[in-house]
Amino acid sequence: MNGLKSIIAYYRRKRSVTLLWHHGLVFVVAIMIMVGARATFAPWMPLFWPLLIWYIVFSLHFLLVRSLTANDEWADERADKIRRHAYDFQHVKDIYIKPTNFKEPTYPLDDQDK
Repeated sequence: MNGLKSIIAYYRRKRSVTLLWHHGLVFVVAIMIMVGARATFAPWMPLFWPLLIWYIVFSLHFLLVRSLTANDEWADERADKIRRHAYDFQHVKDIYIKPTNFKEPTYPLDDQDK
């Protein structure tokens, strides 16, 4: 019991990304052990449900860590990266200079019909 408390205390001092990497490493090692066991001495052992449940927990953990590390600085860096790697530079430049104003658009065909 004391060993478990020391492990929990260790991870509370670390960043959440460290826990994510360790969780992923444990996930991969467990997959290899389960597949190896199934192939050698335990052909009756189920693989799908334990791995699916663990994968869902790992995915939710990943999404939680990613959402907790997002802030305004990250959003600005991400927006700049998207602008730099855009294929339609003029469109992005127009959005940057003239943001959307949510007005009803007018089309040249509407003027000709009247």
